[in-house]
Amino acid sequence: MKNNQTILAAGILGVLAILYYLTQTGSVDTKTIDVDLFSFDKMEITDISLISAGSTIEFNKNETGWSLEDYPVDTVRMNQLMDLFSELSIDRMITRNLDKHSKYEVSDQDSRFRARDGDGKDLLHLIIGKQGANYQETFVRADATNEVYAVKSNLSQYKDKTAKDFWDRSITQFDVNQINHVKFSGELNYSLQREGPVWSYDGEQVDFEKVVNMLRPLENLKASNFADEIGADKAFYKALSVGFEDGSSLELSFYLKDVNGALLLVKLSGNDKIFEYSKSGLNRFKKEFKDLLPDPVPTP
Repeated sequence: MKNNQTILAAGILGVLAILYYLTQTGSVDTKTIDVDLFSFDKMEITDISLISAGSTIEFNKNETGWSLEDYPVDTVRMNQLMDLFSELSIDRMITRNLDKHSKYEVSDQDSRFRARDGDGKDLLHLIIGKQGANYQETFVRADATNEVYAVKSNLSQYKDKTAKDFWDRSITQFDVNQINHVKFSGELNYSLQREGPVWSYDGEQVDFEKVVNMLRPLENLKASNFADEIGADKAFYKALSVGFEDGSSLELSFYLKDVNGALLLVKLSGNDKIFEYSKSGLNRFKKEFKDLLPDPVPTP
């Protein structure tokens, strides 16, 4: 009798273990579930909202691309966001029970993703819940529905994003071949002037290729982040003025974020953003006249 009870108990435990595995790993029969229920054509999106903790960030699409708070966004980060949400695949249904919404953090007051087309129609309006135990899935619920699903994506990474996480971090974007004047001031003071194919350093001719190679990083300086302000306690570090053949110019001012730190705060003329940039990134511009002279011709 005891043996029969033991076998029965073991059988029950086995069934429970199988059920647990099926419901927790996602290895369930999904034939009755539309796994592509949330997918849509990302090319139809004209605006996106990320809503979390009472704050909203709004992405808008125009002729030149995507912007956030009237500032360009990083193309790679924007594509990652659109790809992730437009290609969601449902793994399994979790519950239809309204009382379970708070457990999975998909109540109405929780984080949301909303994408609309040009007519203002929702392509996807999704409440983003917490991550599953395996950190490779997220619990979600479509707006105005009760069903909670697990999708095969880590959406939680977008629950607390801010505008700074998406803004384009390019400080400068131009062609180095269009530069005809550069002035450095701060630790080291000098100016470079180009007349046709000739570069001069404080009036003395220097090697063309060496100057171009030194200036090339200016084509696309990338910030590590954005700062809120440059306080009065931030010491001036360096100024850089770049002039172009068409008569336009850019002025960059660099300030020490911390006296002994490795980051600088950067202001660019015509741009109200304050960038953070590596102090070591300016080391390549610490050149003296002798550093830019042509290499001696090898003797036979």
